[in-house]
Amino acid sequence: MRKILLILFTSLCISSNALAETGQRATVEALLLASGADQMVNTMYDQMDVAMISMSRQLDIKDAEREGFEKHMKNVNQLLRDEMSWEKLRDPMIDLYMAHYTEQELQDMLAFYQSETGQAMVRKMPEVIAASMQITQGMMGDIMPKIQAMTKQYSESLRTQRAKKKAD
Repeated sequence: MRKILLILFTSLCISSNALAETGQRATVEALLLASGADQMVNTMYDQMDVAMISMSRQLDIKDAEREGFEKHMKNVNQLLRDEMSWEKLRDPMIDLYMAHYTEQELQDMLAFYQSETGQAMVRKMPEVIAASMQITQGMMGDIMPKIQAMTKQYSESLRTQRAKKKAD
């Protein structure tokens, strides 16, 4: 009789945990949708097209090379869209949120993103991200020559050290 009660009690605990997890998963999915995470994935790929222009300048793509470069970048973008689509990211993202946030925190975030202010944030965030990327790219344009000079200096220093070790 005790074994039956123990099995029944264990089954009830497992069932209630599974139901709680199902409810929490639903909360996280609602949060991700309310925060526009699914749309941000698509926006990210659209912004990659803009980054492609910058990359073509950095690689000094000539007019004769442009068609091949654009085809390559289109293939890269399509691979990312296929392999990292929202459908493929959704479950790992839900697991990530469940591992790091309590049910109360999830509920509070969901309430925020469902609010007028939260939805305003969702609507404006793509523009904010795009503008911040432009700021960052501008700063990187100024910093890159310095980084390249530092890297060249380090590379020469490393080459000298290796030559010295070979000589010893």
